[in-house]
Amino acid sequence: MAADKFRPHHPEELEKLLSWCEGANSILEIGSRYGFVLMDLARRSNAKRVVSVDLPNVGDWGNDSEETLKNNIQALKEEGRDAHLFLGDSKDPDIIQKVKSLGPYDFIFIDGDHRYEGVCGDWRNYGLMGDAVVFHDIVQPKPGERQSLEVWRLWEIIKQIYDGTDCITEFIGKDSKMGIGRVVS
Repeated sequence: MAADKFRPHHPEELEKLLSWCEGANSILEIGSRYGFVLMDLARRSNAKRVVSVDLPNVGDWGNDSEETLKNNIQALKEEGRDAHLFLGDSKDPDIIQKVKSLGPYDFIFIDGDHRYEGVCGDWRNYGLMGDAVVFHDIVQPKPGERQSLEVWRLWEIIKQIYDGTDCITEFIGKDSKMGIGRVVS
């Protein structure tokens, strides 16, 4: 199943993601691209504070995303939400500090840098700021598929750390190559 450019999620996984955010008053998304999923999360949860960190116009998926993302953040503001957008690398200490100053967060969605070092950095820098943290693309790619998707490596470690607890949940839609995983504190 090909992913939608604006909402690049398996439909069942997107619905599960939205159900997981229900009741959240504050949301942080790392890797918002166009901002449509962030808008879906904000509207489904009725969150009052919404924060986005994105490095726009990078790669094939987001090479035209910045203007749309800015417009969607503005739309969230016009809906009466305290919406913030930080454009730049999620590993930038200045961005991390600004994001932290707006926290803590009820719900964090990490969907930015999918390389192992990148997703580990986002988990380390932002994970403790939230009550629930969700990762996108937790399924290990098969040989011949995009091997640069390495979120699964971190997810396997998280599963080992939380083994035997009810702190983690994973959901993989029918025939999905992506999957989502949630850690709750």
